[in-house]
Amino acid sequence: MQWTSDPTVRPSAVDLRTSVALDVLALNAAHDYEALLLSPVAPIGVTSVLAPTSQDRVLSTIRGTEVVSDATNVLALECALRLRRDSAAHVRLCTVHQLLRMQPTTTDSGRSKHFRLLMLADAGAGLPEDGFEVTAVIAHLSVYRRLLDAAAQSHGLAWERPALILRTNDALPAISTRLRVAICASFPDVAIREEHLDSTYYQGLRIGYGVHDSDGVFHEIVDLGVFDWVAQLTSNRRHRLVASAIGLQLLPLLLSGS
Repeated sequence: MQWTSDPTVRPSAVDLRTSVALDVLALNAAHDYEALLLSPVAPIGVTSVLAPTSQDRVLSTIRGTEVVSDATNVLALECALRLRRDSAAHVRLCTVHQLLRMQPTTTDSGRSKHFRLLMLADAGAGLPEDGFEVTAVIAHLSVYRRLLDAAAQSHGLAWERPALILRTNDALPAISTRLRVAICASFPDVAIREEHLDSTYYQGLRIGYGVHDSDGVFHEIVDLGVFDWVAQLTSNRRHRLVASAIGLQLLPLLLSGS
């Protein structure tokens, strides 16, 4: 029967009470961001038109909408709407959302077709010396550190040795040096590894942030990057977007202290 064979309808591996508690921790950690409660659906094509991804990854409806598969795209729509009203604004939004993606999933612990993320978005006009991007990256990393600290205290999650992978290319040629200085100043305990970014999805910067579990295994649980989506939507090349997400359901599944 479909209930047992279709992974799009099966319940999550995470207990609902645990999930709700993590939602609260996540939103409290993102206290500097306006929290939006998004619709389960978005305009059709919001993922494949803004980002170079296939429409096959989303569940489309017959009413011109699609089930949200990446809420950072939806946050970009709202950021663009607000910047059209005030092009000098600094928009800071967050949401917690249950996403559904149709591509095949792996058998890794906690991986499923529907999953819960905390997502952050900073959008606004660019500043000299990558100032907007650097400030937003530090703000996002601060949210995730507060969340991980709170989850360790309240849910007994065990993690250590935070680290990040700093991936850049010529689209933002000087940002790696500027970010390394800023990250070392704000998070001296975070180990940094640099790699070349080979991607058309991100605009010059992608950061993978994570921690090691009690067995010493590194888990890259945060994806953070710079995107041109808001610049596209506002037809203003000065507009920047820094967006990121963390897999909330992965926290108890990967970092359990038991």
